[in-house]
Amino acid sequence: MTRSEATAIFARLLAERKGDTIVPVEKTKFEDIPANAWYSGYAKYLNNYGVVYGTEDGKFSPDQAITRAEMVAMAVRFFEVYGNGNPVIMEQYAEFNDVSDGYWAAEYIKDAAIYGWIRGYGDGTFRAAQEITRAEVVTIVNRLLDRTADEVYVSGHLRSLNTFTDMTEQHWAYLAVMEAANAHTATYDKDEAWSK
Repeated sequence: MTRSEATAIFARLLAERKGDTIVPVEKTKFEDIPANAWYSGYAKYLNNYGVVYGTEDGKFSPDQAITRAEMVAMAVRFFEVYGNGNPVIMEQYAEFNDVSDGYWAAEYIKDAAIYGWIRGYGDGTFRAAQEITRAEVVTIVNRLLDRTADEVYVSGHLRSLNTFTDMTEQHWAYLAVMEAANAHTATYDKDEAWSK
């Protein structure tokens, strides 16, 4: 996933929440974003809210793959503006052994882990500089918005749902992807139950 694609996700969610309209193409302060780029309006919108910043020297690096650290930083800043209430705090949190206190995204990573939006790898690492996958992005966004798929509904309605040939039900992010890929109405009790 590129930085511009991640920006589009968060901009659309925030605009929907706030009832804002995003001008599709806009001149931004970033020298490497053409005014007519499909993502220019999203970048300007989120930059105005302090959710996205450039990479260096007035650049945004829109086509650069977004790292796990960049995505988490964007997610935490988005959440602060989005105003989704109090996040659930994890009772047990173990720091990642590859994220030092002096790392630029250390606090964002810690916050996202405490909120339960991210988990590291089995070896205790976070791998902040690693490019994030689309499945990881979907999972983070669902968790921070407190969205979960109704497994019973999904398994009983596969023929009417959007599915993907390169993702089976055994994939670790299958339900997260189904949640994001299918419009639905839901009721909430302890868990989300789809009613569509």
